[in-house]
Amino acid sequence: MDWRTGASLEWLAKLPGVRRDHPLARHTSLNVGGPAEFFIETSTAPALAEECHRRGIPYLPLGAGTNLLVADAGVEGLVIRCVNRGWKVAGTRVRAEAGLKMMRLARICADHDLVGFEWAIGVPGTVGGAVYQNAGCWGSELVEVLIQAEGAVPGEGPQVWRKDRLGLGYRTSALREGDLAEAIVSAAVIELRAGDGHAARQQMGRWTLERNLTQPIKTKNCGSVFKNPPGDSAGRLVEAAGLKGAREGAAQVSEQHANFIVNLGGAAAADVDRLIRRVQDGVSERFGVALDTEVERVGRWGPGP
Repeated sequence: MDWRTGASLEWLAKLPGVRRDHPLARHTSLNVGGPAEFFIETSTAPALAEECHRRGIPYLPLGAGTNLLVADAGVEGLVIRCVNRGWKVAGTRVRAEAGLKMMRLARICADHDLVGFEWAIGVPGTVGGAVYQNAGCWGSELVEVLIQAEGAVPGEGPQVWRKDRLGLGYRTSALREGDLAEAIVSAAVIELRAGDGHAARQQMGRWTLERNLTQPIKTKNCGSVFKNPPGDSAGRLVEAAGLKGAREGAAQVSEQHANFIVNLGGAAAADVDRLIRRVQDGVSERFGVALDTEVERVGRWGPGP
């Protein structure tokens, strides 16, 4: 049954600040993708998701738009961009809302002389996105400091999930691939250690400098495209397969770091998708290794090859 009833379309159209056929490229770090059928920025994402669920309207939570490949045909239903960015420090625990950038949270923690979160300076996404895929950098992951996440499961109401309930693994969780796939994260609580905030800021500065030297930070990209296979590096495999610099349309495997795909200007999502599949095929043929994507395809994709 089609969700596009008169009542549901009227409800969507009357949402305060909602936009129709809103371009999503500007909300993604790769700067590609088609429009959202309906788009809204809100600090009450769980409530909107609940009503969408009740009406059968498809919805997509959106944070910073990193690690996302939005289809050229856009996204059906309502795209809900989470903009709640509050935070609170209580001793060595920090509660951060889903729309807060991880880089900003890393600086906040250091400013309060809390250590153990410096690695997050290398994560360009939001807190909500970090919980969704157990974000990590510099050998650390969110699961190491996470106490719990708050959110809602449409049809079941508000929830608090201890980290063992979230099924956190290497760049995945029960929110991405498990029984919480329809849930929305509204906040997370992390536990850190009291320490030297100045030293933490210095470490973040060193890591930021190294990242700028080794990754295409100033380009339009979606972050790491592939997960590292056990005991190896996706970037090394892509480069060894002779695919560094490979292009499809205006999408290119970065000349600086082979686990990044950059938009040279005007790339389509289809260009990026073809390049991802070409790289996967090339690495598989050369080394017998199947590269899984860290980037997630969302929206109206047609049948795969």
